[in-house]
Amino acid sequence: MVKSTIVKLANHIGETGLFRALFSQCLPVFMLHRITNDQEEIPGAVHEETLRRYLQYLADRKFQVLTMAELWQFIAEQRSIPSKSVMFTIDDGFFDHHDAAAKVFDEFGFALNFFVITEFLEQRLWPWDDQVAYALEESSLEQVALILPSAESFELKLGDHPCRKTIRDFRNRLKSCDQTKVYQWLALELFPKLGVEFPDTIPRKYRPMSWDDARALSRAGHGVYPHTCSHRILASLPAEEREKEIADSISCVQRELGAYPKVFAYPTGRALDFGSADVAVLKSLGIDMAFSTIADYVRSASTTDAYALPRFSLPDSMSDFLQIVNRFEAVKSRLFSQ
Repeated sequence: MVKSTIVKLANHIGETGLFRALFSQCLPVFMLHRITNDQEEIPGAVHEETLRRYLQYLADRKFQVLTMAELWQFIAEQRSIPSKSVMFTIDDGFFDHHDAAAKVFDEFGFALNFFVITEFLEQRLWPWDDQVAYALEESSLEQVALILPSAESFELKLGDHPCRKTIRDFRNRLKSCDQTKVYQWLALELFPKLGVEFPDTIPRKYRPMSWDDARALSRAGHGVYPHTCSHRILASLPAEEREKEIADSISCVQRELGAYPKVFAYPTGRALDFGSADVAVLKSLGIDMAFSTIADYVRSASTTDAYALPRFSLPDSMSDFLQIVNRFEAVKSRLFSQ
């Protein structure tokens, strides 16, 4: 109750612009993943009406939703970022990114930046973490003995926790494994052991947008950028494989969209998921900026690492959204760091 009261008071103060004035060079970049509506049930997705309310709030208060080119100008020229600015990105390239998310942004004339898994759009695979979710959701077993990609034995218990927690915990466990052959492991180990038939086609709720969709988004003024070929965590791969994931995805986006992309997003994107070698590859290929999933604001140009730009996951409540937009999160970060 006390916490709720404090948050309400902070958001009321935030409406005055005080926190934005105190932390004017803190840009919130939001990261979306899935958007749902009443026609599609997607676990963990933000409903499009929630997204619409967020964008209406920004439009009513005349916030500027930055394009990627505008952000790069502020960083490259070390210019001040307008305090009433935000940016939005969305990762992976699912059908709902084009069919739902982009349409909501188009209603307000706001730009959305898409980071796409290139082999996903080509329908050569679907993301390994979603394959894990699908396999666990479809299995009727209580527990199963597995050999992980790291060659370790692992007892997966499906009956002890709600399925979503089990999925999250198991995917986190797999993030620490060598992912060189994770897709082969899914088809040959996880699905058979769970007694689930591997789908011949990508299941409906996990289907991608098309390259035609991506081109339409680009023509409409949105940004479309690479997110590797296969969404495997770069730090888990051999050096040659890491470079290929980056370079081939950049080439694919250039080939399909007819323009060289200058921005990139790391799969999973935690600080331990990429390193200096990956940054060196990006720089050698002419990439100007790369995004992580580290939860923080993009700070002033003089202190920003353009190859590890942070992003906030888009909250599912207006209260949490306002804390980030109006910079109360910056206030909390400053207080707790002291």
